[in-house]
Amino acid sequence: MAPVGEAALADDTELIADLAYDSLRLIELTLALEQGFGLGELAQERTATVTTLGDIVRLVTEVRQETEAWQETEARQPEEGR
Repeated sequence: MAPVGEAALADDTELIADLAYDSLRLIELTLALEQGFGLGELAQERTATVTTLGDIVRLVTEVRQETEAWQETEARQPEEGR
């Protein structure tokens, strides 16, 4: 989804200024992240702050950690009615 070569990409590469992303491209990126990383539906409040490639890495990492923590908590909960 990046219109430049890999060598030019860095954490501070800006999606709009450096990669010429527009609103449609950002929506496509969000969908690709949700599907590619199994993140579920990302809240607009969370994706609105994503402006760089580093932000994408941080967002995916945070959401995956939150999901894992939730799953661990759920797994430890005894089933009701036991």
